[in-house]
Amino acid sequence: MDKGSKVRNLRKESYWFNEIGTVVTIDKSGIKYPALVRFTKVNYSGTNSTNFSLDELQEVK
Repeated sequence: MDKGSKVRNLRKESYWFNEIGTVVTIDKSGIKYPALVRFTKVNYSGTNSTNFSLDELQEVK
């Protein structure tokens, strides 16, 4: 998974559960949620991106 990859969100409690987003950055410093993913639709607070752990994301073709 690299910057620009299309991924499916598998975090059940997320607003974007099962939605496809684009990886903006991946932090290599060993933090818990290193992948910043941007989605097309905004959530209830007006944002369209959040951080995920790599095991919460599934790369799609």
